[in-house]
Order: sequence, then C-alpha cells, then structure tokens
Amino acid sequence: MDSPPPQRRLQSLVDDAIREILLRKPPDDPARLVRASAVSTAWFGIVSDPSFFRDYRTFHGKPPILGYLDNKSYESHNVAQFIPTGAFRPLVCERRNWDAVDSRHGRVLFYTPKEDTDFIVWDPITDKQQDACDHLGCHDGPFLVAFMGSNEVEKTMFASVYSSETTQWSEMISIENPHDIYPFATNTCPYAIEEKGHTAVVGKKIYYPVKWSYWTMKIVTYNVGEQELSLINLQGQAPARGILMGEEDGALVFAAIKESKLSVWSMEAGPNGVVARGQRRDIKLETILTPRALSWMVGETFKDGRCTLVGFANGAGVIFLNTADGLFTVEVGSGQTKKIHRNCSFETVIPYVSFYSREHARFVMPLQSNSYKK
Repeated sequence: MDSPPPQRRLQSLVDDAIREILLRKPPDDPARLVRASAVSTAWFGIVSDPSFFRDYRTFHGKPPILGYLDNKSYESHNVAQFIPTGAFRPLVCERRNWDAVDSRHGRVLFYTPKEDTDFIVWDPITDKQQDACDHLGCHDGPFLVAFMGSNEVEKTMFASVYSSETTQWSEMISIENPHDIYPFATNTCPYAIEEKGHTAVVGKKIYYPVKWSYWTMKIVTYNVGEQELSLINLQGQAPARGILMGEEDGALVFAAIKESKLSVWSMEAGPNGVVARGQRRDIKLETILTPRALSWMVGETFKDGRCTLVGFANGAGVIFLNTADGLFTVEVGSGQTKKIHRNCSFETVIPYVSFYSREHARFVMPLQSNSYKK
C-alpha cells in the first residue's frame, strides 16, 4: 500500500496537534471553543467531531458550573437572573416575568405564564429558546418536560409530561395522599408539593419532595415511562429536616445541617419502592466557612432548625449554601468551599452545569459560514 503524500501526513500531524490543544481549553469558558470552531473549516471539523466531545468530557471529568439562576420578585414583576461563576456570559442574563424552575442537560426550564406559552426551554450558550422541537435547532435532541402538582383541597397529587416531538402533554394522572401519613402534623400541609424544594431524576423516575412534619420526610415519585405516581416514606431512614438536593451517579442525594456539620448521604431505590440508606459524608463547617457565616448559622439556623441549603449542582457534586457572609459552594467530595456572591438573600438557586458540545459548534456554523477560512 502506498504511503500518503508528505503534505497530507504533515497536515494530519498539524490537525492532531490542534486537537490536543483544543482538548485542553478550560471547560468553564465555552466561548473559547465557539471561537475556535469559527477559525476555519478544519477547526470546525475537529470541534464538531463526536469523538472530540467524548474525549473532551473524559479529559476534564465532571462538567463545570457555568453559573446559576436566581428568581427575584418585585412589586410590578419577577426577574430570573443568570449569575455567572466564571468567564462564561450568556447573551441575555435577565429574563423579565420568567421564573427559572429547573436546569438539566445544558438547558434551563422557565415558567412563563405571561408569554404565549407556559414553559420555555433555553440554551444559555446559544441563546436558543424552544417551546417545541422542529428537529433543526435542537442541540441535544428531543426533550421531555414533566409537570407535578397537588390539590390541597382534594388531597391529591397529579402529573403529566410534555414531549417536544409530539408537542403534546400526556393525559393527567393522579394519586390520593392517605390521611394517616402525618398523624402528628398540625402546622404543615402534608398534601402539598414543596414549592422551594429540589427535584431529582434517576432514569425515567422523577422524585419530588413533599411538605413534611418534623418527624417525617415524604417523596412522591413520578415514573414517566410507566406513567405512575407513588409515595415513598423516608421515616427512620433520613434525619429530620433533611432535604432532597438532587441526584448523583444514579442515587438520590440528601443533605442536612446540624450542629456546625453538613451531612450528605445518598439513597438508592430498592425493591417495591423502598429506599435504602447509602454512604454518608459529614463536613465540619467551622473548618471551611468564614467566622461571620458560621456565627450566624450557629446563632440562628441551628437554633430553630432552619436550613441554608439552597442548591445542588447535579453532575458536579456541589452544594450551594446561603449565609450572612454571602453565597458559598461546597464540593461534596473534597469539602472545598468558595464564596461566589456577597449577597445573603438567596432562597433557591438553580445551578447551570454544562460542557460545550459539538451541537453548539453546529449552531454557529450558519452564522459564521461566510467568514470561514479555507
């Protein structure tokens, strides 16, 4: 077999070198790869190749936290604000009369009752907005939006799922909430979904926290594939005031703060919907937080049982803590902490976690096609 011409071998070596350089671009600034893909058709081909994205994720490990969303209420309107944590900046950082409700797979879900549609899915990297799927602009393929609610009068919970492929909602299903779940609850409504709570997605199951008493935790599970609703009682398996934060490596992640200690543990769904206790990790807050933050938490939070856990970055293993000294992040695995905002008014934040992907490179191609260098 004839060997390739020297010029072709040289070009192949150059492409390999460029690929290795691009693989090392920091993932917390997607704009660098966007600009790289617009340099030439050759560079675009490298970045948009599926194997490059796989190797890029493997090289950098967990996806970076590019920012988080915070909902603010004013007298005349609401604002959903994207707050960057690094160099990345979306084209639009504030959305008036929008409420951010979730973020997964590099996209953000908003509740938009004052728009033509109730929900909008947004890609912060490309600024692409979707309330349906035309199979031309969707970067990560078709998506599903699960809706879960409760009727406190009828004491029922209901759910439905939207498909971007069919642009239709499924038939609503419901389940009754038994009266004997909370025999001692007097000041809580055991039939309501926790509005400021976090959800978790494991496979085709979505887990929603329910308002609980001091003694009991309750989770409602929505099986999207089977279109079933069920209730899970965590009494005796989770400490009082524990909070469902999200999911990590296929398991539910819970957290609680007590006596200057942040406890994080995971649970896996067992047979018949039973949830078994997983490995627990305790992080001493006095070793990672500033004195001002810790003194406020000891004097207020631990005294009456309130908690300052406001967010969890699925896939990155990072918890967000709101304190009087500002907003902090805590890496569950290492215990490392970082102050990311000086304000202390956060109630629930929605982290945005994403890698730059080849689909984003394809998005910029029509915009930059006239400027490509041959």
